[in-house]
Amino acid sequence: MLLIFLKGFGTGSGLIIAIGAQNAFVLNHGVRKNHYILIPLICTICDALLITLGVTG
Repeated sequence: MLLIFLKGFGTGSGLIIAIGAQNAFVLNHGVRKNHYILIPLICTICDALLITLGVTG
């Protein structure tokens, strides 16, 4: 039981701790309040489009 918990905790921590280039870009613009609505909207649309293209082939 402890092993399962540690595996899940490690996986979750790895997903939360790792900040990729896109996330750093969005956070940077959000902190500077520079296009703080437009940039996340564009990133969300691009992510959704790329995920859809990847799933459908």
